[in-house]
Amino acid sequence: MQDAFVRTQRHWARVRDPLPYLRTAVVNGCRSLGRRQVLERARRPRPPDPAELGADELWDALAALTDRQRAAVVLRFWCDLPDAEIATALGCREPTVRTSVHRALAKLRKEIDR
Repeated sequence: MQDAFVRTQRHWARVRDPLPYLRTAVVNGCRSLGRRQVLERARRPRPPDPAELGADELWDALAALTDRQRAAVVLRFWCDLPDAEIATALGCREPTVRTSVHRALAKLRKEIDR
């Protein structure tokens, strides 16, 4: 709206009826902005499709993990268990669970990127 005021200020001396002129300037500015946004969205490059792993590839990536890392990842993301319950199930401390999950995810990223 402020842009419409600035644009109409240049022509203010020639305007006979300022209210309708200003209203038209605001409406036209909104329409112009809408057209520009539509064009920008249409011309924006599409993001690449996410790579999907097949079941065999996922199992191969999980097989690269140690037993503790694999169990921690499965319990965290498949069973949705909190760290305390994972630690009890694995017979270790909570910080060990967090470290195992962190290292497992880093290793999985490397495996998947290959």
